[in-house]
Amino acid sequence: MAIREKGLAENIVIWARSKETAEKAGRKLAADQVETNLAESVYGSDLVIICTPVETMASILSSTIKHLTDECLVTDVGSVKSVICEKAQDLFKLPGISFIGSHPMAGSEKSGMNNASASLFTNRPVIVTPESNCDQNHLRRLKEFWGVLGMKVYQLSSAEHDKVIAELSHLPHLVSSVLSFTISSKAKLASQLSGQGLKDTIRISGGDPSLWTGIFSENKAQVLTCLKKFEQSIEKIKHLIAEDDGQGLEEFLKKGSALQKFLN
Repeated sequence: MAIREKGLAENIVIWARSKETAEKAGRKLAADQVETNLAESVYGSDLVIICTPVETMASILSSTIKHLTDECLVTDVGSVKSVICEKAQDLFKLPGISFIGSHPMAGSEKSGMNNASASLFTNRPVIVTPESNCDQNHLRRLKEFWGVLGMKVYQLSSAEHDKVIAELSHLPHLVSSVLSFTISSKAKLASQLSGQGLKDTIRISGGDPSLWTGIFSENKAQVLTCLKKFEQSIEKIKHLIAEDDGQGLEEFLKKGSALQKFLN
């Protein structure tokens, strides 16, 4: 929708795996053409954006590359970068076509075509993850593309991206989901007695479980590192409460409050 609104493409082609999804995309999204044939969907394209679950991206990239034409730039929108960027390094050997990873930080707990919006990307960050030997013209084109969509462009290596995003995106989702899981047996009571704070805290746990299972699996090492750090924070506050350390507890809470105020 945003690409159409900004006039960034003469022809927009969407690929969908199933006929049912393709028909829905034709009704819901601003596409000139909808394909279930992957080769047909990418042939002749200047820009290909892979928008599938992260665990499927590497295989789709492998199936796509032989159908790309000269000067085609391929990117993605996945929340994990190392796997697909490593695969691309193996695949993209010839000059003229290239892959550069992208991660627009513009999602919400609401997924699917019914929640598509032309304003989704406005004033949101996007991280691009080029390799050191990438085509600089393609990198410039990619940054310009996201910029025209209204995004603030940042650049990291794929490894840096996965480390940072594990802490800033994947861990928050896990914490929200763990809280929801912990009190799930009290759903009726929560609906009757809880305040807005609970709804705010568990909001992102409403994200697609299948999508997030793939993200946690693909970024396993970094997610586990973040969880270990989070466990240390839990142990610290448990100790402060158990020892009736009011001053220490208040300082702990102040530090958390300071981040919330900074981000808002």
